Amino acid sequence: MELAAPISDDGLDLEALAAVSDATAVSVLEDLRGIGRWSAEYALVRGLGRVAVCPGDDVGTRNNLQRLVSVDTDLDDEAVGRSVAPWASYSGLIYFHLLLDRLDETGLLPRPSSPRR
Repeated sequence: MELAAPISDDGLDLEALAAVSDATAVSVLEDLRGIGRWSAEYALVRGLGRVAVCPGDDVGTRNNLQRLVSVDTDLDDEAVGRSVAPWASYSGLIYFHLLLDRLDETGLLPRPSSPRR
């Protein structure tokens, strides 16, 4: 992934990136070849701990939010924003919760083994 090279080559200053707005940080990351909106937002929430960023360009996010808020129509960018607005300061954590909830529903999360007594 092209995101690692600029970091390791000192071409991308993570401390400077941490000091700018989410929108600016997404824009800076999108300027890297191969990095789109989803990758940029995911890097912010997962790599930089910006838990207020929800990767709204993710189809799974849109589908999971659609189920959560019980709407019949597909969610676009604005609808995703409105849907996570009640949790704005930690909407990135909602993203991970919805992902894990869906994996659990489909049986893809491993179950911990019972502790021995």
